[in-house]
Amino acid sequence: MTSRIMIGALLLTAAAGCGKSEQQKQTEEAAKKIEAAAETMQKGADKVARGAEQGSDQMAQGLQQMAQGLQQMTQGSAKAVDYELLKALLPEVGGWTRSGAKGEQTTAGPMTLSRTEAVYRKDDSRIELEITDSALSQIVLAPMAMFLGSGYSERSDDGFKRAVKIKGQPAMEEWNVGSKRGEVTALVGGRFLVHASGDDLTGVEPVRAVVENVDFGKLAALK
Repeated sequence: MTSRIMIGALLLTAAAGCGKSEQQKQTEEAAKKIEAAAETMQKGADKVARGAEQGSDQMAQGLQQMAQGLQQMTQGSAKAVDYELLKALLPEVGGWTRSGAKGEQTTAGPMTLSRTEAVYRKDDSRIELEITDSALSQIVLAPMAMFLGSGYSERSDDGFKRAVKIKGQPAMEEWNVGSKRGEVTALVGGRFLVHASGDDLTGVEPVRAVVENVDFGKLAALK
C-alpha cells in the first residue's frame, strides 16, 4: 500500500504544470518501473509467506523474486553525469562562506550515482548542500515521491513538514523547533535532488535560500 501511495505521488509530481517536458516524461516512466518492481517484490513476499507453510522450494522462489524486484528498482534509465559537472553548480551564497566542496561517482551493478556537496557557514550557523544525480533510479526517487506530492503537509508543536514549489520545481521543506534545524529538498527536472540542511538557525528560510541559489536551469539541462 505504501509503495502505491509513493507511486501515485510521483505521478502527480510529474504531471504538475502545463504540458509535459522531457524530464516529466522520464519521471513518469520511472514511476511505472517502480510500480512493476514493487509488484514483483510483493509477489515474492507472498511466495515466501506461503513457503513458510508449504516448504523450502516455495520460499526459495519467493526470495529470488524479491531479489529480482529489488534489482529492478536499482536500475535507472539514464547514466549519471560526471560529478565534476555537479560540483561546478555549487553556488556562492551572499553572507555565507563556502568550504569543503567535493564530489564522488559510484557504480554498483546497473546503478550509477553522482553527487557533490559543500558546507556554508555564517557565525554559529552551518548549512550543508548536496546535489545528487539519481540517473532516474527508482530506489533513489521512490522515498521522496510521497512527500513531494502536491499538497502534502504536517504540522505540530515540534515544527512542520510541507510540500512547496521552489523555482517551479516540486520540493519539501522541514523545520524542527527544538533543534533549530531546517531541511529543504527539491527535485529538479524529475531527476536531480538538491538537498540542504542546517542547524542553529532562526527558521528554514536560510536553508531554502541556499537551495534557491543553485542554477536549476543548468542542472536540469545536464545529460
